[in-house]
Amino acid sequence: MTQRILHVLIAVLFLSYCAPQVETVSKPSLEPASPHSLEIVTRAEWGWVPLTDTILTHEIKYITIHHGGEDFSEDKDVIKYLIGLQSWSRSDKNWIDNPYHYMIDLQGKIYEARPIEYPGDTNTDYDVRGHALICVMGNYEHQILSKTQFEQLALLTATLADKYGVSNDLIKSHKDYTETLCPGKDLYRYLEDGSLVKRVAELRKP
Repeated sequence: MTQRILHVLIAVLFLSYCAPQVETVSKPSLEPASPHSLEIVTRAEWGWVPLTDTILTHEIKYITIHHGGEDFSEDKDVIKYLIGLQSWSRSDKNWIDNPYHYMIDLQGKIYEARPIEYPGDTNTDYDVRGHALICVMGNYEHQILSKTQFEQLALLTATLADKYGVSNDLIKSHKDYTETLCPGKDLYRYLEDGSLVKRVAELRKP
C-alpha cells in the first residue's frame, strides 16, 4: 500500500511539472480612454468678472477662427492678458465682454471667454450672430502656429461642431466673411488648403 501511494505521488508530481503553464492575462478595458482629451480653463479659474449687461442670445450655426492680431511672446502672462482684454472690451469698446467665446494660448491651452449664448464682437463689419468665435492668441501674420496649437484648435472646433451640429463647410475664418488680415497668413493657410477642416472631420464623433 505504501509503495502504491508513493507511485501515485510521483505521477502527480510528474504531471504537475509537465503540464503547460497558463499565463494570466489581464482583460483589456471595454472602454479605453480616448486619445483626445479636451481640457478648458474655465472663466472662474482665470478670474473672469461676471457680466453686468447682456444682449440678445443666439443659436450657433457657424464656427469662425480669429487671431488676436497682436504679437504674443512666450513669457507673456496669459491670465493678466485675459483680464486686461475683458476690462478693455467693456470700458473702451462698450462691449458686454471679451469679444471671443474661446481663446487658445501659445502652448495650446484653451480658455473660456464670453459665454457662448451671446454673440461675440468684432471691429469689422460681418454679422457675428450665430458664430462661435475662437481666437488664437498672437499675430499669425508674423508668428508661426505650432503643431500643438493646431491640434487643440482642431479638437475644440470638432467638439463645438458636434455639440451645435455645425457642418464642416461652415467652419471658416474671419477673413472669409469680410476684408481683413485676420486670422493671419500662417493660420489662414490651414483653412485655405483644407487641412484644418480635414483634421476636424477626423476628430468628430462618427
